[in-house]
Amino acid sequence: MSVLTRIRRRIDKWFPYREVLVRSNDAVIQLRFGKFKQLALTIIGAMVLTWTVGVTGYSWYMDQRLSLREEQLFRSELAYNELINRVTESQRRFGEITTQIEGTHRNLLQMAETNQRLQARVQDFSVKLADSEKEKVRISVLRTSMDNQMGALQQQIDGITNRNLALRDELETVETVMSRVMRERDQAVERSKNLQRDLADARQRIVDLHTVQKQAMERVAEHADSSISELESVLKMTGLPVESLLGDSFDDVSPPGVGGPFIEFRPETPEDEVFLNAALAVGSRMNQLASLQNVIKRMPLGDPADTYYVSSLFGKRKDPFNNKWAYHSGVDLAAPLKTPIYSTGPGKVTFAGWSETYGKMVDIDHGGGITTRYAHLNKILVKKGQDLNYRDKIALMGTSGRSTGSHVHYEVLVNGKEVDPIKFIEAGRYVFKAEQNNTDN
Repeated sequence: MSVLTRIRRRIDKWFPYREVLVRSNDAVIQLRFGKFKQLALTIIGAMVLTWTVGVTGYSWYMDQRLSLREEQLFRSELAYNELINRVTESQRRFGEITTQIEGTHRNLLQMAETNQRLQARVQDFSVKLADSEKEKVRISVLRTSMDNQMGALQQQIDGITNRNLALRDELETVETVMSRVMRERDQAVERSKNLQRDLADARQRIVDLHTVQKQAMERVAEHADSSISELESVLKMTGLPVESLLGDSFDDVSPPGVGGPFIEFRPETPEDEVFLNAALAVGSRMNQLASLQNVIKRMPLGDPADTYYVSSLFGKRKDPFNNKWAYHSGVDLAAPLKTPIYSTGPGKVTFAGWSETYGKMVDIDHGGGITTRYAHLNKILVKKGQDLNYRDKIALMGTSGRSTGSHVHYEVLVNGKEVDPIKFIEAGRYVFKAEQNNTDN
């Protein structure tokens, strides 16, 4: 028995010929239903029932998914507000640390001026001490001369007795002069001892001042070295050599004018020379720290959008249109259509328009040979030549150009060569995390 025969028998069994009588007032209507008509009505009823159940289930599923998406958007908004508060507090903390370092530098300069004044006083004490020694020698010569005069007078007293009274008066006068000279000598000796004590105190104060200056220099150098190491580690996370970044110019402001004749500075003491060398070393480290901070401020280390997920990484990948291996020059960050796109660092817009493969695109020059690119946009909000700050809104996310869905194609170019943008984003997150830790501490 074939399958077709068995199916036909089951249809004959389940759907036999039926007649239905319908009475309406005095009329009777006879409805006849063959097996194929019954089978068709059964199939149509089953399809209507299946469609009703499917539509009801799909509507319930979409309502649940929409509620979940609204909850995710609400949480993302809260996280964004919290991140903005943290960034603001980190910037305030960074300004306070910079102010403290500048205050410490001013205190060091004041200490150096105080040291110079103390050295001038020491020189003055030395001159006074030399004058006192000269006075001492003069008094000694005067005493010798007086002794010679006393000898001559004694010989005259022995030879001339008739002038005894006159010689006695003269002798008393000489003794008075001698007493005054002796008192002056004693006073000069006392003044010399006082100057010696003052000189010893001044030298001790200079030693103490050098100790304080050395400790202050060590604290400043330690803080500068710590900050430099932390900033260099952030720059290394981007994969770029730190030396090349420091060699590039990130600042358009010309350096202040300086000049004047060369007058060599000669320290008066070994301690002054040590302090001068330490101050020059600390100044060099502070200049290096300022250069690193300037580089960090100008580099694109932020996120192009508040919320997204990485839909395609940098480098080798399968092309989404022809499924062939291709080189991906950036990263694709996916999010809903018209999600705001922000500048990842300060710079100037060098391109804002349409590209054949990138669609609507924006290029930003950040200086130092670093450029960022934002492609497949829905709407461009900036124009060529416009100066931008960090986190300025530049566009809305879209799917223009050669694109399969809503996302932003984000590139980082260094001297015209593409590099992995994820390294810059991770370095920026490390900076924000370090600033948050400093704020909490």
